[in-house]
Amino acid sequence: MSLPIGPRFTTHIMNTGTISSSNHRLLIGGTGLVTRPAIDYYNGDVDVETRKYSAAKTAVKVAITVFNGVLTRYFAEKLGIMLVKKGIIQPISKNIDPTAFAGGVATVVSFLATVLTTFTLDIPLLNSGLNFALDKLFPGQRK
Repeated sequence: MSLPIGPRFTTHIMNTGTISSSNHRLLIGGTGLVTRPAIDYYNGDVDVETRKYSAAKTAVKVAITVFNGVLTRYFAEKLGIMLVKKGIIQPISKNIDPTAFAGGVATVVSFLATVLTTFTLDIPLLNSGLNFALDKLFPGQRK
């Protein structure tokens, strides 16, 4: 069985390979920001108040992690490209495309920065952000 795909759709699929790490995180995070709270809100297995609380908590979590993830990746990508342009990191072979190499270094630096900031920023921001937002949205209801 084969699934024929038209030229416009094929072009869009091919362009996804050129999306930067920060744009990719923004795309995935934006989708999560729309869908995950909606799933919590429309969960019929719990009462209405629990659904509202769960949806708000999920929205705050996703917003904080997306915001931190996008910013971290964006600045780390810029740092990776700068390291290559200044000659601090260089390819061993001269046959490597400099633009592709800089993009690869940017991706690796972005990944390392994301791992580091997940533990140093995401967790403390999540705790304080959730406390602040849920106290504002549900005053007197939290213990």
